[in-house]
Amino acid sequence: MNLEYLVLFGMGLGLMAFLFWMLFPIGNRREKEDKNKIKGYCPICGQGLRKGERIRSSVTEIGDIEVQTIIKGCPFCLEETRKRACPVCKIKLKKDETIIAISDPKVDSKRLSIRGCKKCYPQGF
Repeated sequence: MNLEYLVLFGMGLGLMAFLFWMLFPIGNRREKEDKNKIKGYCPICGQGLRKGERIRSSVTEIGDIEVQTIIKGCPFCLEETRKRACPVCKIKLKKDETIIAISDPKVDSKRLSIRGCKKCYPQGF
């Protein structure tokens, strides 16, 4: 008789654990943390960019050889509230100055190689 009660108690405890697991999912907590995660950084001011915040740029394709991107900045450094500097030569940039980045479409078109501003990479302008 004790064994039957022990089996019934175990089944009831298992059922309660299953119902508790169904009522309180664990996955929702992780999704909330990931929503506010920093996705990348602005190369000009170094500000962390989250989902929806993008860098202002224009892209020029030079045949199949390379893709040239002119980076203007993120919404934070275009407002003149943050200090803007060239990531290569560390010279302060004005609001209208840009930097050049090159990518190889054969290898990875989303991976940019930053060349610099007008002072340290004049052949790109």
